[in-house]
Formats: sequence, C-alpha cells, structure tokens
Amino acid sequence: MNFWYNIYIMHHPHIKHTIDIFERMYNNLPPLLPKEISGEIKYALEHLHDDYSVSVADVETVVIALGKKVWPYWQAFDELLVLSRERLGEKFLLGKLSPEFRQRYQECKAHGVDYHDLRLGGPVGFFEAKERQALMSALVEVDKDIRQHVIQEVLSVARRKYEELVMDFQEILADIEKRLESLRLVAEDEAEYPGLAEEMRAQVQAFEFGLCLLGPCIQYHEVNNVEDFFKERKQDKKMAF
Repeated sequence: MNFWYNIYIMHHPHIKHTIDIFERMYNNLPPLLPKEISGEIKYALEHLHDDYSVSVADVETVVIALGKKVWPYWQAFDELLVLSRERLGEKFLLGKLSPEFRQRYQECKAHGVDYHDLRLGGPVGFFEAKERQALMSALVEVDKDIRQHVIQEVLSVARRKYEELVMDFQEILADIEKRLESLRLVAEDEAEYPGLAEEMRAQVQAFEFGLCLLGPCIQYHEVNNVEDFFKERKQDKKMAF
C-alpha cells in the first residue's frame, strides 16, 4: 500500500480522491461477490495507480462501470446489516459497557432514547464528556462486530436470503439503468432548451455517482420520477415565455 501511495500522489488531487474512493470500495467489498468482479476491480485499481495520463472522466467511467456490478451486493448486504443492527445493536453495546455505564444507559432509555438515537448522536447532552467518548468508541466497535456477524451469517445460515436480495437489487439496477438511458436519449433530443439537456445529463451522472460511492446514495423513487420532473421543468420554461 505504501508503494501505491507513493505513486498516485503524482495524480491530480481530484483524480487521487476518486482513486481513493475506488480503493475503499475494493477494501470493503460485500461477501459472495463473484471473483471475476473483484478481480476486475483489483486490475483496474492497479492500472489507475500506475497511469498518470488518465483523466478524471476516465477514472469516473471505470469506477461507475465496476461500481454498478457491486451495487446489488452492497444493497443486499446493507439491508441485512440494518436488520441485524436493529436486532442486536443494543445487546452488543451492553456487552461492551461497564456496569456503571450500563446503568447510565438504562437511565437514558427511561427518557425515551433508544440505541438508534445513540448511533445518530442525538442525546449526547445526557452524558459527560468522558462518557460520550467511551460511548462513541463502543458504538464504533459494535458496528464492526455486527458487520462481521452479518458476514458470517451470509456465508452460512443467511446465504439464501442474501442471494435472493442480490437478485432483487439486480432487477432494480436493470430498471434504473433503463430509466437513465431513457433520460440520456431525451437529453440528446432536447434541441429547444440546451441548458435543460445539460441538467438532464448532470442528473444522470449524479445518479450514476450514487451507485458507486462517488456521490450520495441513489434514491429509487427519485429515479422513477426523474423523467416526469424534467417534463414539468420544460413545461415551466414554455409557460415563462
């Protein structure tokens, strides 16, 4: 890793940042991802680290293409992770707290604060500074433990459920890609309002970034409504004249 780092410090900062995200993707791949996909990512990452002539657009294209292949596995794993966090989070946390701190936690719960609230950092005022630090450290450890727990479940008792979820998200991804391609075609045909066409292309890119960690997580309902949204935008522009 030090060797790679010494190489890509010569890249443009934006390119380096994008490669960093790509590397985080590779270092946190979800379980049961086909080896050919993880192999593609490893090969691409090594190539990008060594290629100083690569452009930002080139790197983003690679990350998007490979990120889409991983996305259904990410989503399936994340769904199981959320369920396990809700089911086991408090139990795991209590196992990491001292008896005194467990009592403080019970007092906190008596005021209507639950484990989910603690993870979001809401009731920090209830604890003293040292307690907050200890709590945050414990929560980080709990997240790590739950992730490992879910990985083990996926590799054993939850494998079938996980694989079914992957297939569900693959279908969702196929629909997302169809909708984004449709919006691209609408943008290409939009001659009356070039600025609106650019907005459409930018929105397609934003959604694609959301599929591969380069942007905010993609919201499926927003993709479903995006073409209607731009139809309304075009109608508003016509009405303004």
